[in-house]
Amino acid sequence: MLYTLTKILSTISIRSFFNRVTVWHEDRIPKDGPLIFVCNHPNTMMDPLVVGVSCKRELHFFAKSTLFNHWLKRFFLSKLKLVPVYRKQDEPKTMDKNESTFEKGFRILENNGAFLIFPEGISTGERTLEKIKTGAARIGFGAEENNDFQLNVKIIPVGLSYSDAIRFRSDVFVRYGKPISLVDFKKMYLVDEVQTVNHITNEIEIALNKLTTNVNELEIADLVECLELIYKKELILELGLELESKQDDFSVTKGLINAVEWYQERYPEKVDQFRKMIAQYLDRLEALNIQESYLGPGGRELTLMNRLKALGFLILGFPIFVWGILHNYLPYKFPRWFASKTHAAKSQIAPFKLLSGIPVFLLYYSSILSFVHWIFGDSTITLIWGLTLIPTGNFVLSYLDGINGYRQHLRFISLFYKERNLIFELIEERLRIIHFINDAKERYFRENTKRKNKKPFP
Repeated sequence: MLYTLTKILSTISIRSFFNRVTVWHEDRIPKDGPLIFVCNHPNTMMDPLVVGVSCKRELHFFAKSTLFNHWLKRFFLSKLKLVPVYRKQDEPKTMDKNESTFEKGFRILENNGAFLIFPEGISTGERTLEKIKTGAARIGFGAEENNDFQLNVKIIPVGLSYSDAIRFRSDVFVRYGKPISLVDFKKMYLVDEVQTVNHITNEIEIALNKLTTNVNELEIADLVECLELIYKKELILELGLELESKQDDFSVTKGLINAVEWYQERYPEKVDQFRKMIAQYLDRLEALNIQESYLGPGGRELTLMNRLKALGFLILGFPIFVWGILHNYLPYKFPRWFASKTHAAKSQIAPFKLLSGIPVFLLYYSSILSFVHWIFGDSTITLIWGLTLIPTGNFVLSYLDGINGYRQHLRFISLFYKERNLIFELIEERLRIIHFINDAKERYFRENTKRKNKKPFP
């Protein structure tokens, strides 16, 4: 009962917090049978919530033991199907307790259940994949060995990619990988258990790298982000892909990551040259407080018709904006303020916002509706009033984006007429960067086609 209620609340919370949750290949999840879901861990508590909401199977969750540090927590977390994992970095002396963790994992699988585990064992909030631990493979094979390899345990890799892990109303992309059937490795396991466990763990790592937009080296993450900002839109159009397709967006991002890592290994001097060029360009943009898109293909958005549409939206939407901000400003600001005061790590900011926001919004909305009902004494009015709260709150964010965009339009136009030479210099600088990228792309395509005879973009 508690699990079902929590999942309903989690679904509402996740769908409200994120602008879009895109799930890919959920058809790869068997409707029954024992399953182990292994997932990357970029965003602490948000990750199990996102997977739990997107997955149709009922899940147990393997979580760090420090969450179970009080009897009341242990009681509720056990009801929510959480299983403690004892990590060396938390308390080395408790590592022997993982025997009970493994036993619980065996029982879940033997009952055709499913559980989620994060094999990195840590969440850093960075765009990298940490070393994968062997726990998932050991539990899976242990359960199979105890049951004569009759369970048919499958391991399903899950990749999470956030457009902005800490920003409210950002996007998250969930990709389910191909199941790894442990029965297929029975003979190998009976010959050498350790080697087989390591082999499956390596397969998990390969799968997670394919399913995420992680980089192998953190030092190149900034370059990938710069390429996404300046060049990804153009590349998507050049390749004949769909701008609104999350799958196409993901594929191009993977291609950019592969290309940057390839250049870092073979032509590091080119990477350094690009880093200097892009740093200078972005510094000038920041100094002028203008968006990069105005100098690229997005500059077409500066047409008179689009400006008139934007202005019309701001005028006509103003009453809805006022209504929405009156009912949502305080509960929206409090979680942001709370997260800033906690000095939390990057990976913990979004969970802090979500967990503090849920009770604040519920309390605030309840207070408003109670007051409305007291004033009007009419349940219908109260209901209609309540139905406007969340949609108008979301509208406020769109409206503020519209205000910022229109302000940027006006600023760019003002600079264009007052400092036209400066704008032309920036455009020329951008063209030099694009030319540099195109030359690099041609070399990358040419050498990879010649050496590997395969497409560089997935």
